[in-house]
Amino acid sequence: RSQVVAQHNRLRSRVRPVAANMQKMEWDEQLAMLAKEQAVLCHTDPSFRHFPSFSHIGWNAHLSDRGVALFSDVVDAWFEEGKDFLYLNGRCRENATCQHYTQLVWATSSHLGCAIQQCLRDENLWEIFVCAYYPGGNWEVNGRLVTPYKTGQSCSLCTSSMSGCFRLWDHEGGLCEIPKNPCRMSCGQHGQLNVTSCKCKCDPGFTGHFCQVRCSMRCVHGRFKEEECSCLCAVGYGGAECT
Repeated sequence: RSQVVAQHNRLRSRVRPVAANMQKMEWDEQLAMLAKEQAVLCHTDPSFRHFPSFSHIGWNAHLSDRGVALFSDVVDAWFEEGKDFLYLNGRCRENATCQHYTQLVWATSSHLGCAIQQCLRDENLWEIFVCAYYPGGNWEVNGRLVTPYKTGQSCSLCTSSMSGCFRLWDHEGGLCEIPKNPCRMSCGQHGQLNVTSCKCKCDPGFTGHFCQVRCSMRCVHGRFKEEECSCLCAVGYGGAECT
């Protein structure tokens, strides 16, 4: 499954024209289960059943002779349909198929799950490859396909909740993702950031909002309060070291 996700993200980073709002995809086990259920039906047409957990699921499916294709071959074939997709016109060339491509590169489809199933049809053994995407793509308005993504510099139109820009060595452009550090701060070398509270937990001997202050560990006339990283001085003494 990691290879399928990596391949999707790699291909999504390579669209032309360049995408400004293409989101990074993640694997979803529930979608994989739904893809398996769909594959068992041995039909390449998407299912229009209602799934309570998902408002709209997109589907890609491919049927081939058993043992002829790998999943990577199938995904590459879906992406190859892009050569027939006319982005500026928002449509496919006449007599060509593009809907697998447009779903694969639908910018807001951020989760997927896939499955393979052997099928017996007409006394022949086949393999069907199915991927389920959420949120689903290939939306139409007044009978016209909505363009699958917005063009521009990669990651330039990411939403505020996905302001991170994911890019690997084999990617040609960045993909929008939930930032690894949504707090947009660092605790330096002497602390660990809690991304939930956006606060630093400092190493022993350091304090401050960013763990940038070294504590006074020497309390001449007092005792060291570790939780506050300071000295509690005896009566008559004061200062950082209770001198």
